[in-house]
Amino acid sequence: KAHQYVTVAYSSARNLLGILNDILDFSKIEADKLQLEEAPFNVRDVLEEVTETFRSVVIQKHVELITHALPTVPDRLRGDALRLRQVLSNLISNAFKFTEKGEVLVKVETVSESVGQAPGDDVLIRFSVTDTGIGISPEQQGRLFQSFSQADSSTTRKYGGTGLGLVISRRLARLMGGDL
Repeated sequence: KAHQYVTVAYSSARNLLGILNDILDFSKIEADKLQLEEAPFNVRDVLEEVTETFRSVVIQKHVELITHALPTVPDRLRGDALRLRQVLSNLISNAFKFTEKGEVLVKVETVSESVGQAPGDDVLIRFSVTDTGIGISPEQQGRLFQSFSQADSSTTRKYGGTGLGLVISRRLARLMGGDL
């Protein structure tokens, strides 16, 4: 029984820490105080690190996690790997949250191959996360990027969340020169 209480307390603490981190990130972005790092990183390593954090979810839910980085994607990129991990983690977490069976697929591809041929060139990379989950109606899609908003109140009751994850992820993507 004590182990069960410790497990519940640990899970609750992690959830609370996640909420606090979301609020802090949101506040930094709103105040225009969030600084992005500009450093080299390996995109395939980032993808592997992010997906590894979902190993227990894959086992628990029996939902397959598939990653696919196309060969045209350069190994070495320059940017903020930590914030990229944050966006990918949020998208994958949402995919698992709303998927009871089937799979979650994370795909990385080069969108514009004409740039990025020489060191220092810009390259446009697309990350896509698709799943076999419940989906979302076109009416609900309009609320996805509103702060503290979710598809509807039943979604919040059943799946939890603050309604900040996609807002933060979109803003981070835009700060990095992309979009969500």
